[in-house]
Amino acid sequence: MIPARNHAKWAPLVKGEIPVKFTVFAGNMMISACQRKLARDASVETLRACIDEAYAFFCKYEKMYSSELLRVF
Repeated sequence: MIPARNHAKWAPLVKGEIPVKFTVFAGNMMISACQRKLARDASVETLRACIDEAYAFFCKYEKMYSSELLRVF
């Protein structure tokens, strides 16, 4: 089960503060894209958008990432 969008660890995950290497490469690309967006614009709105984007991605591919996300959360 993917943690709720308001879970406290989503922000550090999309910011790159929690080091994680997913076995399925697309997850790494998702987090890297969020880090690049936040490097250009570190506003609260951009952070929320990145969390929403990452949450939607990991919900869509929950079967591939759920065990790895459990280790993060």
